[in-house]
Amino acid sequence: MGRPRKHNKHLPANMQFKHGAYYYTGGDGWLPLGRVYSNALTKYAGLLGTPSAVRTVKDMVWAYIEHKRPKLAASTIANYERSAALLCVVFGHVLPEDVETPYVYRYLTAKGNVQANRDKALLSAAYSWHRLNGYKGPDPTKRMQFRNEEKPRERYVTDDELDRIIAVASPKLGCIARFIELTGMRQGDALRVRITDLDDEGFTYWNSKSKRMQGLEGSPALDAVIDEAKRLWRRFGREYLFESHPKGKHGARGFGPYTPSGLRALWRVAREKAGLPDVRLHDLRAKAGSDKATDEDAAALLGHRDTKVTRRHYRRKPVRSKPSR
Repeated sequence: MGRPRKHNKHLPANMQFKHGAYYYTGGDGWLPLGRVYSNALTKYAGLLGTPSAVRTVKDMVWAYIEHKRPKLAASTIANYERSAALLCVVFGHVLPEDVETPYVYRYLTAKGNVQANRDKALLSAAYSWHRLNGYKGPDPTKRMQFRNEEKPRERYVTDDELDRIIAVASPKLGCIARFIELTGMRQGDALRVRITDLDDEGFTYWNSKSKRMQGLEGSPALDAVIDEAKRLWRRFGREYLFESHPKGKHGARGFGPYTPSGLRALWRVAREKAGLPDVRLHDLRAKAGSDKATDEDAAALLGHRDTKVTRRHYRRKPVRSKPSR
């Protein structure tokens, strides 16, 4: 009996994922099944003599995720995997054609949160993809207008609060936090800024959300943070502005960028020390947008094409009106 899986738990028995491809390991050696999960399932089913590669909702949802994995950011795939795990507890064993709209509605209302909306969106996308691959049954999410109310986060981090957290944080964490607050960059993008991205006028970086290059001009404050980063991370030949060298069980990764999850773990410790447990690291991106003079300036900094998103989610600074007299 083999050891229980620690990763890729959705894969059927004797199927492995390695170096971007799927393999069947139930025979002699590793038999390649291809790089596309749905095709790999079909080949796997043929080897085992099963009539269909996608049978249950669990099969359908995970086949869709594997189809999208090469095309989407790692953070998006992680969110999909979280939703898939929650969906499969309720619908995983059910045939796609047996799921009815009232069942999905009860799932949404029973959970009553934003996560349930994300779960339903994934289920809907999986059905649409399944239909493109020959599914002829009903789609319980089609034309379903209901969703749980989503209230934008309103927490604005003041300069004093940020200073309090940075004062108790490590110098490296404080430098990264200040960099995110000044640039408004997403955590993953900020952590992957390379030394070669910097120039005398500022720097350019790849915006992982909009899928395009974006540039920022230098400023005295930003230049000071970059100089501080160069002082704190001094390994000759390093690739990234903020470089991580994991220890312990993650030491095999070697030098490279910080992971967003690891950075958030460090942030949680610092904010607790500062007595500000409700301040999230992502709030620094909203602070950057809120501190700009106009919606247009904020959208340009954050890389938004539509100022509606900027106004709804990233303009949190309280607006002061003039008195009547």
